[in-house]
Amino acid sequence: MRGADYGWDPEPYYDESVAMTDFSLPGRQRGARWSSGCPTVATSGAGWLAGKRWGSWRGRLAVAALKDSALRLMRFDRSGDLLGVRLVPELDGTYGRLRTAQLGPRNVLYVTTSNGGGNDRVLAVVARRR
Repeated sequence: MRGADYGWDPEPYYDESVAMTDFSLPGRQRGARWSSGCPTVATSGAGWLAGKRWGSWRGRLAVAALKDSALRLMRFDRSGDLLGVRLVPELDGTYGRLRTAQLGPRNVLYVTTSNGGGNDRVLAVVARRR
């Protein structure tokens, strides 16, 4: 929901079993639409897929995760409710920890890794032509 506060404000040693949204704050508060579970998969960065090139994935939120080394595509309805989550099999554990996903020029999705040891990469993800 545009303009709503989803409550992102974790503190050190945050209790993942408690929702972050503080409904006592002023303004429109909105509860989380998705939870990575307990223990967390350590989601770390996300970007919206836009443009015709993405076909049926257009409008999905691409979310990177450090802990399970996966890229999730989340689909939401117009009211912001989660309709489904899909893992991208080509990136599931293939490149290690995924730091972030960001849409760049020409609607290419760039995904960065965070493995340390000097072997990190920037991956360019493009939609397959069907």
